[in-house]
Amino acid sequence: MSNNPTSKKLNFLQLVSNEEAIYENETWQPLSKIEIPIIQRDYAQGREGKEELRENFLKFLLEAVNGTPKELDFVYGSVRNKILQPLDGQQRLTTLFLLHWFVAVKENKLNDELKNLLTKFTYETRTSSREFCIDLINKGIIYNPEQNISTLIIDSSWFFLSWKRDQTIKSMLTMLDDIQQTFKDETEVWDKLNNISFHYIELQNFGLSDDLYIKMNARGKPLTDFENFKAKFEQHINKEGWESNAEATETFSHQIDTLWTDLFWNYRDKTENVFDEQLLNFFRTMAVINYTLKAPKDDKFRRMIDLLRGGQKVSFNQYLDLGCFDEDYFKTLKLVLNKISDKSGLKTFLSDTTYADERDIFTGAIKNNLGYAELLKLFALYQYLACENDIDKVNLQNWLRIVRNLVEAHRLYYDNANTFADSILFLSKLIPYRNRIVEYFKDSVNPEDKGFPKFIIEEEKTKANLILQNDDWKNAIIEIENHGYFNGQIGFILDWCKDENGIYNIDKFKEYTEKAKAVFSNDGLKNFDNFLFERALLATGDYLLSIGRNYSFLISKGRNERDISWKRLLRDDNKQRKVLKSLFDNINPTTLFQDLEKIIADFSDKNDWRYYFVKQFEMIDNCGSQKLARFNDNNEFDILLLGSTMTSGFHKEYYSYSLFVELKEKLSLDESSYKDQKSVDYWKYFELNGQQIAFDCKTGKFIWTINNDWDNKQEYDDREKVILELTGESY
Repeated sequence: MSNNPTSKKLNFLQLVSNEEAIYENETWQPLSKIEIPIIQRDYAQGREGKEELRENFLKFLLEAVNGTPKELDFVYGSVRNKILQPLDGQQRLTTLFLLHWFVAVKENKLNDELKNLLTKFTYETRTSSREFCIDLINKGIIYNPEQNISTLIIDSSWFFLSWKRDQTIKSMLTMLDDIQQTFKDETEVWDKLNNISFHYIELQNFGLSDDLYIKMNARGKPLTDFENFKAKFEQHINKEGWESNAEATETFSHQIDTLWTDLFWNYRDKTENVFDEQLLNFFRTMAVINYTLKAPKDDKFRRMIDLLRGGQKVSFNQYLDLGCFDEDYFKTLKLVLNKISDKSGLKTFLSDTTYADERDIFTGAIKNNLGYAELLKLFALYQYLACENDIDKVNLQNWLRIVRNLVEAHRLYYDNANTFADSILFLSKLIPYRNRIVEYFKDSVNPEDKGFPKFIIEEEKTKANLILQNDDWKNAIIEIENHGYFNGQIGFILDWCKDENGIYNIDKFKEYTEKAKAVFSNDGLKNFDNFLFERALLATGDYLLSIGRNYSFLISKGRNERDISWKRLLRDDNKQRKVLKSLFDNINPTTLFQDLEKIIADFSDKNDWRYYFVKQFEMIDNCGSQKLARFNDNNEFDILLLGSTMTSGFHKEYYSYSLFVELKEKLSLDESSYKDQKSVDYWKYFELNGQQIAFDCKTGKFIWTINNDWDNKQEYDDREKVILELTGESY
């Protein structure tokens, strides 16, 4: 007997018929049965998550039915007692079995002779799977094109509901539904099924032992998502001819199995020792970038960006349909991975993370969790790496500095895909000038260009102009730019250091820089006890920012950072920023606290609504985490201190609470004595010896009632009289 494999080209019916299908004693002999062995895995092509595999395979089979003969991969088998047990090909053979059964039923071809042939295909894996196949053939259904074929089968009297728990049967039902959808409009298909063939190889001639057969079958785990993706990507590369001239050691196939594997291995799941998800996410992140650059910015664009950035699985075909995987994508991906891959992990190019944290960017890419601002930094970094053979670190740093400044100035506004797209398209136009970006920005960038707000671009042009003047300006600008809170946004200092002729003064710039560093930490406004800075600033002028119907004393970071943060005040050239400049003009970093205290002490206008906010820190302290107050524009006396964003939450009334604060220590009042409320319609007041003291914002008078009888109240025009009545002392 020959030890060389012998193959024969067959179709499915030839394999199960009495035609020669087994090579034994150097001749082909009839096959009695095809039996899926018990050590094989369940039928998997119909499983959830295999939609793309089914779609591709059925399209392939449909092409054969439509007149293009198709050959499947080899089917390997081992024969015992004229029973073929497939070693490789179980999945394909099962799908062919189901296709032949469906077409026979649909075209009324399922006679007794064909039933006998099809019953030669059976499963040893489970009794339920075997019996299902037998009943499917012999008892079957009456085909109705208006119903899913799985429904017809499940509703049949012969179908046991317990079979739904059999993974192979579940997969068969799913595949039959997909076969029905693919072939429902095809006619006279039966004879055309002969166009589908494969090469059968009898492995018994290899002298395989039972142990080796079992070991080979034990590998019967389905290919991982990564293995499927990799194979399809390689096919796509070859089909498009993107590597026709590449050295063998530089091809995608070689790199992904060697150099790139060394990189991703360092970021593997150490429990399972796999990095499939990490590598697929990197490809996905790069696809987000390419799709954003190429796709029309229509209604579909935002939905597809959400899909690509989300957690839902994206099939290879979907990537192709969206145009993500084109030659530009492939070249950039390959160049970037070659640059950043190293056995010891990620190869980085900058010594610090001031402008871009290369490790955080890569980690975010392999987790698919980068925000829009970080995606822009990834784009800028990786585009630069892809464009350069030798990385000039100074030029790279200059490039990333400009990108950091633009992105961070606009960060709070990256709340949708279109804003992100505008910015990435703007940056893509700068790529050709990456190695002289400061000069290009100064001379050639148009502030009206779409991508970033005009004032952001103008600030960068101003800085570029000053930086190119001399090193003194360059060093001063870069130092304060890199302050952790300003993060490149220093337009307020540039504005303040101009003289009356619009000339920038370096000494003034440095002076305001020192004051800014004295007031702001990397996290925002420094922690001034008892709101010392806010009160001194309010004494200087009304600096509050609005959010809806409310006004805020400002926060450093938080949910409403975009609307009521110090960043917004520093960014917008408006009256509030002018108030801050006035305060800065009256403070010195070496005597900062004394200066602030003096400004507060000098504020003396009791008729100004700001008075008690300035004089009593408790007033701001009771404005909640977002430091919110509500003012009625039509009534100067109607001011509420909000514990939350709405008046449906607990809140206090300004004048009654300021009186309470003034008397609290003197009369030993407990904080619980003040009754805040959850409605503007209820009185806010404090209690003292059975009396209720409140302020009527409608009349501008304090009121005094006993035992909550608000219809019988005493009114006071003068706050001092109230204090005298309550304390027995003159004010």
